[in-house]
Formats: sequence, C-alpha cells, structure tokens
Amino acid sequence: MVVAEFYKENNSFFKIIISGHANSDKYGKDLVCAGITAIVNGSLNAFDKKCGKNVEIIVEENKISIIILESDKLLQEFVDFLKIQLETIQIQYPKNIKIKEVL
Repeated sequence: MVVAEFYKENNSFFKIIISGHANSDKYGKDLVCAGITAIVNGSLNAFDKKCGKNVEIIVEENKISIIILESDKLLQEFVDFLKIQLETIQIQYPKNIKIKEVL
C-alpha cells in the first residue's frame, strides 16, 4: 500500500511523506502505481521549477519526502493539488493508497 502523509501546522502544510507500493498488479503492469507515480513526479517537477528554493525534496527507495522550508500561497496550493489528486485515486483504489493528514 502507498501511504501519503501530509503534515500540517497552523493551517499550513510543512512536510509530505509518500512511501510504499500500490501492489495492485505485477511490477510493470500496476496501473495504480503508474497513476500515483505520474501525479507525484508532476508535482515534484512543479515544486522544483516554481518553488525550488522553498522546498527540499528527498528521494529514497520507496519513499519521497517534501520538506517545506518557507511557505507561501502558491506552494500551499501545489500541496493541496497533490493531495486532491491522490485522494481521487484513493476513492477508486482504497486498498492500494491511504492518505493521512497529520496535525
């Protein structure tokens, strides 16, 4: 299962951790994983190009961490966008992805 944790304090996200595997099919045929990967990679590109100096992105095996160093409205909107997209996948595939908001 993919777990996406969105950490929030004072109404602002300050960290996102996405880890695990969707395991909806064999490696190379897992469409849930492919969808999640596309959403996360697109979001990472947006964070890097539009908010690069305000975020730290750490990519490890089976885990991606996004640390917000200095928040602004655009950055928070990007995080909301990422969360909404992942929630849309969670509606269809609740056994493969879990989203948590950590306060």
